[in-house]
Amino acid sequence: MSCTRAELDGMLDELNRDLAMLVLNEADHEDLWAAFAAQADAICARAGFADIEYVRARMDAILRAQGIDPSPA
Repeated sequence: MSCTRAELDGMLDELNRDLAMLVLNEADHEDLWAAFAAQADAICARAGFADIEYVRARMDAILRAQGIDPSPA
């Protein structure tokens, strides 16, 4: 079952905090991406069709806020 927008926002806020801590603690690049991807995949799996683009845009914004380019390499 899909989450509400408020629930998704809560998960995205947690992702933002977790990523900020990884960056602050200077986590290994691979560890940082693995942790982000695991959380991001879990959030996307809970998003409904109407919210998936919103979720992806928020994730891109979270990455950019930490100085990480969200575009694929």
